[in-house]
Amino acid sequence: MRSLAFGEILWDIINGEPHLGGAPLNFAAHIAQCGAQSYIISRVGNDNLGKSAIARVKENRVNTDFIQIDEKHETGTVKVTVTDGQPDYTIRENVAYDYIEYSTEVSDLSKLDFDLFYFGSLAQRHKTSAYTLNAILNNNNFNDIFYDVNIRKDGFNGIILNDSLGYATILKLNVSELPVMSNLVFNESLSNEEFCNRITDRYTIRIIIITAAEQGCYIYTNKHLSHVSGIKVDVADAVGAGDAFSAAFMHQYAKTKNAIKAASVANKIGAYVASRKGAIPAYSDEIKKLLKGR
Repeated sequence: MRSLAFGEILWDIINGEPHLGGAPLNFAAHIAQCGAQSYIISRVGNDNLGKSAIARVKENRVNTDFIQIDEKHETGTVKVTVTDGQPDYTIRENVAYDYIEYSTEVSDLSKLDFDLFYFGSLAQRHKTSAYTLNAILNNNNFNDIFYDVNIRKDGFNGIILNDSLGYATILKLNVSELPVMSNLVFNESLSNEEFCNRITDRYTIRIIIITAAEQGCYIYTNKHLSHVSGIKVDVADAVGAGDAFSAAFMHQYAKTKNAIKAASVANKIGAYVASRKGAIPAYSDEIKKLLKGR
């Protein structure tokens, strides 16, 4: 499996300590741990944080060929405050990942024959990166296009959501994001099932994933909403847990084409990451065996 993520590489500053992050980078690193060939399109500053980021991305077995260096804008940072294990974010604006360019390298992706394309909302807040994302999606074919909503303060609006939904084949959001999306897209509050019905009627989305932390997740396929039980753990911090879920889901779904089984594995891996500090902890032998179906 060959996976391509698009969007932010940044540093989460947690209790004054920098941790490499950004949902697309977390996804790319986790799907690499799952065993996929993983690439990311992003942009960092020509600064110490940018250089450290590229080195760490390589350490996480993610290909760096499509990471651009910005001479004018600094590498992105986010101040993260964790309360009862749940993160709250203060995100810097006008940083390098806002200016991802549609470069010669990015415009010629077809030769690598990617199976999966992953993207979120935050990197679309600036017109430069939004244009690049739209150009990639309009000029390339992928077996699946995974839209992980990841609503962040000042990083989304109705236009971003509607445009993104128009490209996606698989949609992921969490239970707190669903009412926000429902009101922005349909101008009314909808139940989980009615939201899924309306989304799949309007857009060419085949699978909808609604995550609910320790309660597990809901999977909507073939006009049916199923609940997949979660795993209760002692949460160290939840940063990166959702991204680990997304990566594990897509890795398993690509192998089995069974969304329910893929979600069951993804719940376990998301819980494992939530029980560890940092967004990209190394997988235990038990998790590696789970991914291999043992």
